[in-house]
Amino acid sequence: MKKYNNTKTIIAVSNKSTIIVYVIAALMICTGAIYFFVASEDYSELSQSASPSSSPGSSITTESNEGEGDTIATVNEIIFFTVVGIAYTAAGIWMLENKYYSKVPYIIAAIGSIALIAFYISTRTLNIPSIGLQDDIGTIDILSKVLQTAIAGISIYIVRSSAIIWRSATTTKAPSSAASPSAAELLEYEVRKMKKRNED
Repeated sequence: MKKYNNTKTIIAVSNKSTIIVYVIAALMICTGAIYFFVASEDYSELSQSASPSSSPGSSITTESNEGEGDTIATVNEIIFFTVVGIAYTAAGIWMLENKYYSKVPYIIAAIGSIALIAFYISTRTLNIPSIGLQDDIGTIDILSKVLQTAIAGISIYIVRSSAIIWRSATTTKAPSSAASPSAAELLEYEVRKMKKRNED
């Protein structure tokens, strides 16, 4: 087989990206776990408030209406947090399966994380209809936003570095065979060749 060009670039970037893939996948799964935890907390609160205490007088109807509104809001939060948790966990597993061979999960993670951060900031600064102006900022909120910021930054980095990998792989010489290999096949061949060279 003929030697390929840009081997050092491919190996250096791919090895570094592989480590970062595991880091961001762990961040994704941890973020998903946080959303599941918050959803479970809301569900516990909803279960506790399911047995209303009776109050004398005409205030019963008013309290009942307010309680119904709070229940709907809590159910919506549970659904939202659960969906986001599933999305983060699934994307993290997708990243582990595809490594840097596909940019799609990282693009989705970056856009989704930035959108969730922007949505959180808007709920704390604007009076959004059906949501209102939220003033609660807890430790879990801050932790999740820090993780999402890291996810967005690392995802953007991986998208950029994977572009280097693909560009480097696609500009290499193809082996002397009838069928021209894909960029992924070239990259895998170079990785195997470098590992074999190190073992020798």
